[in-house]
Amino acid sequence: MAVLDPCDNCGRPTPIYRLSAVILDGHMARICPICSSRESERIAVPYAPRPDQGAIQPSTARDVW
Repeated sequence: MAVLDPCDNCGRPTPIYRLSAVILDGHMARICPICSSRESERIAVPYAPRPDQGAIQPSTARDVW
């Protein structure tokens, strides 16, 4: 049996593996797939910046030649 948590937007009980962590109107929220598709203009998906700041071009690296 799946563990259910409420969606932070609509309150619908949703299995925790279906909830998405997003930034909704400036704060972190866990929302269900229905709210994710309905509220797409209000959502900013958080991301982790890459540690390397330069362009990655593996095809021009000497390692692959």
